[in-house]
Amino acid sequence: MAQIVSGRGAGPSEEGEQDEGKHPLGRRALLTRGGIVAAGVVGAGAVATAVAGPASAQATTAVDMNTANDAGTSGTSTELDADNDTTPAFILNNTGIDAVTTNGTTIDYAGPNLQLTPSTAAGSAVSPSAVGGALTTTGAGAYTGALWFTHDFGGTPADIVSAPVHTEATANVYAPLPSPVRILDTRSASGRADIVNASGNLNSAGQLKAGKTIYITLDSQVFFAETVLANVTVTDTAAAGYLTIWSGAAGVAQPDTAAINYAKGQTLSNFLASGVAEHSATVLNAIAIYTAQTTHVILDLAGFIMPGFEYANFIVWTANAAARNARLQRAQQAIRNARRA
Repeated sequence: MAQIVSGRGAGPSEEGEQDEGKHPLGRRALLTRGGIVAAGVVGAGAVATAVAGPASAQATTAVDMNTANDAGTSGTSTELDADNDTTPAFILNNTGIDAVTTNGTTIDYAGPNLQLTPSTAAGSAVSPSAVGGALTTTGAGAYTGALWFTHDFGGTPADIVSAPVHTEATANVYAPLPSPVRILDTRSASGRADIVNASGNLNSAGQLKAGKTIYITLDSQVFFAETVLANVTVTDTAAAGYLTIWSGAAGVAQPDTAAINYAKGQTLSNFLASGVAEHSATVLNAIAIYTAQTTHVILDLAGFIMPGFEYANFIVWTANAAARNARLQRAQQAIRNARRA
């Protein structure tokens, strides 16, 4: 995996960011608009050995480059066969560049090495009668152009199941922090720096007042997050009560749930997962905290769930640790040994 470094990522495109050349789209919509495109070359020098002559669109017609080729209606698929044991059977290279100008800023994108044309059948996925290992894209539905792959689970007749391939547009990853980060500690002025609306909601000692809600910005840690995992602590509680944490979208009603319940004078902690929401045009990742009774609140972040590692504004441990790569190599070798046994 590539190292993720602290700094600008491919985060959300919102109001106030257009002067940086970003698309004025919603938080997750950016993912489907080419927010990040990495150019690469698969390899060089590998030559596929055709078994039955040159590949052809139809039985008597060769495939021509730089033009659309009609495969016709033949029941025989166009196939490339090779006996390479250690090199790829087929390599596609595309060094072309597409320049796109948005809000006066020109961005160069690498041309795709491979593009699958979506099926024209409404709501289609891979046909259940297809063989295992088939790959296609949908032409309609919630995710137009979504990638699907078929799995053969065996049986008679064959049990072929198509499943969507997870991408940043349809799935998430867990990004743990290298070590916990204390984002909130109402016992000190520096610990209250990430409270969006401290005025009127804290007493003279910095405690969160009974019946009040504060919003905490997480923008220092992430560009876009779906969920935060954290440990919350209450201390110096004025009376028995409870504390609630939820996604910090402005105007969203407080849920009828508690992240922690406490008695008077207690210090208690609890681990939690909370949704993250856009609070305003300038606070893009926030959570809300409500307390029923006056108390100090401490919040230690453990990690985030987000579309991809590049949305973290910190070095992601799982994406950067050499030790993890070594563990994966040992695990892969163990799997190979078990299969040979």
